[in-house]
Amino acid sequence: MKTASVGKIGGFPILYQILATLCIIALIPLGGLWYIGIYKAKQDWTNIIFKNLVEATETLSSSVDEWTDMNLSALEQNALTPAIRSMDTEQQHPILRSITDAYDWVYLAFTVLPNGQNIGRSDTKPLKYYGDRNYFKQVMSGKTQGQQVLLGKTSGKPALVLAKPIPGSAKKPLGVIAIAMSLKDLSKTVTNTKIGSTGFAILLDANNRLIAHGQGLIAAELQDFSHHPALRKLNSPNQDSFIFEENSHKIVSLAKTTSYGWTLIVQQDYAEAYQAANRARLNAVFLLTATCLAVLIISYILANRLSSPLRNLTRIADEISRGKLSIKIPETTRSDEIGALALAIERMVVSLQIAFERLRKR
Repeated sequence: MKTASVGKIGGFPILYQILATLCIIALIPLGGLWYIGIYKAKQDWTNIIFKNLVEATETLSSSVDEWTDMNLSALEQNALTPAIRSMDTEQQHPILRSITDAYDWVYLAFTVLPNGQNIGRSDTKPLKYYGDRNYFKQVMSGKTQGQQVLLGKTSGKPALVLAKPIPGSAKKPLGVIAIAMSLKDLSKTVTNTKIGSTGFAILLDANNRLIAHGQGLIAAELQDFSHHPALRKLNSPNQDSFIFEENSHKIVSLAKTTSYGWTLIVQQDYAEAYQAANRARLNAVFLLTATCLAVLIISYILANRLSSPLRNLTRIADEISRGKLSIKIPETTRSDEIGALALAIERMVVSLQIAFERLRKR
């Protein structure tokens, strides 16, 4: 009959069984909590980024609308004056001139008859025909105001024309009063808007042509910006869809239409927007790795503390089976189950010694 040797124990050693059990018990909940914490942190940071973009867009939109409202109010007030309503060139000239003097950005104030013929101007240039202009057509079609962005012939930069009807005694207007103005001050408001080091704003007209760009892109040709990815989600911002690819570059961006039909786009590099979140995630990964190492080390110490005496008792039991009854069992000093097992083995050894002593006496 063969006896099994202690050194030839097969299967999965108890040390690794205990170690695996301790690691599973500790690491699975820890990993789950870490994943939930990281996911929640990213969601929170996404909310912050989205909120910042919304606030920047709303603030800029209000600034653009207030600036437009101010100019339209000035037009409306002057349209009600007797001099403008007289539709007489000589009477209108001082009023039109006072408008350009009062507002630095207005370089021309003028009036147009219902047939499209220019009748009054703030400058001394010859009268022109404006019946083919969009702003004139908008007012004469019954709209409360007209507007058109065009490229200034003198400045070579985008200019805005705003128009209001000159009220008459009948339902039809006596004509149209309009101002042509530089967008320099408005563009400065847009270009001075910064979000971090990479975030900026873009202002487009009603036809998605560039008026102002926060990175200093020249709007001299009124470039078409219909390709901007944020325009796909215009006026429907969503926390799940404000991340886009622009020229193979990841950005966060929102677009909003102003009250007068212009479009504001605010964007920032994805990497910068999520920099703090990514840093927090890296710190969390480092902390998780350190915790896992600590758990492994502690688990190994505990597993070894449990398995080592068991291996020793197995060796002792093997020695006893070979007839070595004088062996000492150090584990008897323990006060746990292993100590109880060691005491039981010790009692067994004593019983065997008594039994062998009796056999010798026979």
